[in-house]
Amino acid sequence: MNARRRQLIQMILNGHTRFKLKEAEEVFGVGERTLRYDLDTVADWLHTKGVTLEHLSGQGVWELAGDPDPVQLEQIHEELNRQGRSVSTKERLFFILHELLLAEDWLTLRELAEELEVSKATVVQQMDHAESWTASFHLQLERTRQGFRLTGSERNKRMAILSIIGQLEELWDSMNPLPYINWFHLKLRELEESEALIYEALPDKGIPSTFYYVWALHLERTRASCPIQGERSPENLPEWFTRLWEDLCRQTGTTVSSDEMAFAFHYLKATSSIFSETRLSVQDTAFFSFLEKIEVRMGLTGTSEKQRNELYHEWQALQYGQAHRIQTVHPLRQKIEDQYPFILFHLWETLQEDTEQPARLTVDMIIPLVICMAVIYEKASFENERYKVWVVCPRGLAASRLLTVTLMKHFPQIDVKRTISISELEEETGWEKPDFIVSSVSLPASPCPYVTVKPVMTEEEIKKIAHFIEESGHRNDSLLAGDSRSAVHALIPPERIMIYAPVEGEGLGPVLRAGVSMLEQAGITAPGFLEDIERTVLEKDYLYEIVPGLLFIHTHSDHVYRAGFSLVQLPEPFQRGERIHSTAILFMATPDKQAHLPQLQYLYQLLTNEACMNAILDWKRLSKR
Repeated sequence: MNARRRQLIQMILNGHTRFKLKEAEEVFGVGERTLRYDLDTVADWLHTKGVTLEHLSGQGVWELAGDPDPVQLEQIHEELNRQGRSVSTKERLFFILHELLLAEDWLTLRELAEELEVSKATVVQQMDHAESWTASFHLQLERTRQGFRLTGSERNKRMAILSIIGQLEELWDSMNPLPYINWFHLKLRELEESEALIYEALPDKGIPSTFYYVWALHLERTRASCPIQGERSPENLPEWFTRLWEDLCRQTGTTVSSDEMAFAFHYLKATSSIFSETRLSVQDTAFFSFLEKIEVRMGLTGTSEKQRNELYHEWQALQYGQAHRIQTVHPLRQKIEDQYPFILFHLWETLQEDTEQPARLTVDMIIPLVICMAVIYEKASFENERYKVWVVCPRGLAASRLLTVTLMKHFPQIDVKRTISISELEEETGWEKPDFIVSSVSLPASPCPYVTVKPVMTEEEIKKIAHFIEESGHRNDSLLAGDSRSAVHALIPPERIMIYAPVEGEGLGPVLRAGVSMLEQAGITAPGFLEDIERTVLEKDYLYEIVPGLLFIHTHSDHVYRAGFSLVQLPEPFQRGERIHSTAILFMATPDKQAHLPQLQYLYQLLTNEACMNAILDWKRLSKR
């Protein structure tokens, strides 16, 4: 919707309800053909909002049929205001893609430039990016003298359009993008009615907005004579889904198509937008194998039943998406890559090992699993310094409570997870074992370490527990197991690790440039970051080892795009007086005070793991360069 068309709409809504083409030519200084095309576009656009602009054939006149109601006016003005603001480069890319995906014929460079209100050169600049973006959906961008067009199956075009809607929703802070894009075959009122029916009928834990987008796109494309054909029927299509789809078709006067319904179900199930009631079973060995591998890689223990069920739900969705070739570009991918690269690394490696067809797996497909794992990791990181404890006290509820509150008062590092009876303890077969048990009676058959105390604890018994904790050690320390190289590479990829042998007497400057250059090449920092580091380290002499042998370099800087680390390993140690004797230098960049925190939590695990620390400090064990 360019500026001239927006002005036409404003004039129509502000009382100029009847247009003669000849008069409008003088107002806008353009030809009749251009204005006729503009008014056709405006009429189609207003029609989607429930407002009719009629063309009186043979008279060269356009006339508004009836006055819009206040609600319609408010919605139209809101959209005009949004379309009138400046558009970011990313938004422009998605608008270009959207126009190409919906076009039934060639789109000229002039048409695209005019629609987006930018120069032709600006459109051309983004075409390479548009081509690579659509290639992930097996769509081909054709460029000829006629213009541009995308070729490929309707199914792949639908998945691309739905991904664009998700991207716009994220860019616009979860606002429904449908009223602001050109879907000419839909009416605002019928969309509102469909949305209300979906929200009312969709079972709990489903995502109504995604269902609504899939349904609205179905309406738009089938009315444009672009149906989906040859879709494989789902094996177990839920009755509620069939009923809701048929009700929506009846409400909008649409013919029920089994192919359309099958695609909608496949897409919604693969994107976790409809919830499966399947409960986690110990017989699902594939999932438990995956879970065990990722827990070992991540250093996680004691995931709760609720967490495992949530992971299982996303894992099933991933398997379903692979089986039915559902492709998406996840709107949160960039943020997840920036905040949780180590989780993404471990999940990708694990799934690549387990999947039967690794070529079908994409990073975007596993982002929901990464998000689910990030929730578990954040909770585990918060609890890592607390001991999970059960209390066993057969002397009654009051005595159990007294023992519990006494423990919490004197030992803030203790988290009492359960108060349990002896009979319950004997029957316990669950996953969530405690670090140890505090009991008022002896427990010779206990499956976990335990310490005995009186229900009313004395000073001596408080010391006894403190000594027990000190001697037993924290079970969550040094959690990372398995290959220390993979554990380190999850946070600091090999391309951001190098061996550097400084020339004697040249100082720290070349090492700083080497470490910062890797961050810059990875797109983490801008050129000005090096100057900020040199000012902090060389001028202010701000140097310290985060652990013995590992020098830590960081500073406040406005030249950082996202959080990240690089590592320079030294064949000969860097020494500064008696306090610094470093064989490796770790560089950290962060755009603000929060962005690096998830990565710092993972770094803490590396630093408290002997094998990982040895790999970081000894260039022979880690770096390939």
